[in-house]
Amino acid sequence: MGILSFFKNRPNAKREADNQAEVPELNKPEVTEEFKRLSEKAYGYLHQQQDLTEEKYGIGKYEKWFYDQTTGYLTFSDGDTIKLKIKYEEVGSISKISGTWLWSWANPHLEEKIKTAILKVKDYGREHQLEPLTKRKWYADEYDGWEMTAITAYLMKAKGAYRVPTENTFSFMVYKEIIDLRK
Repeated sequence: MGILSFFKNRPNAKREADNQAEVPELNKPEVTEEFKRLSEKAYGYLHQQQDLTEEKYGIGKYEKWFYDQTTGYLTFSDGDTIKLKIKYEEVGSISKISGTWLWSWANPHLEEKIKTAILKVKDYGREHQLEPLTKRKWYADEYDGWEMTAITAYLMKAKGAYRVPTENTFSFMVYKEIIDLRK
């Protein structure tokens, strides 16, 4: 499923977290008209970048991917041969356990190297009074994760984005630089 269709097909059904005891400080942030306009522009931008990146690099065609916080690189490989090396910025993560979004700038378990530029997004949120960009943690689902990633990509003029699934989280990142190692 393409990223744009993912956003357009957001179900209206309640999240699993809605069935859990709500913690008021984790309630979803207020969404203003300005935020909605930014989000719409950001979706369009990221969709275009994803198409360009797929066309040029074929990201979805590699056998393996690997990311390393200590180096700040996401790599795509066929066999043992690295084909693409992408310098990335961590955006944030969705916890599958608590049903919450956590911005990378608020996550003490991440290396500083992969969350330096993300503060620009938080600053933009403060400047424009956009609570979703400044609230460190809140009830969210995968759609919210993609929305925050699209906005980050738009504001940082990133070259694309990736979602890394792990056992308990979905981790979202944007591409800052793509190094093509294909021969």
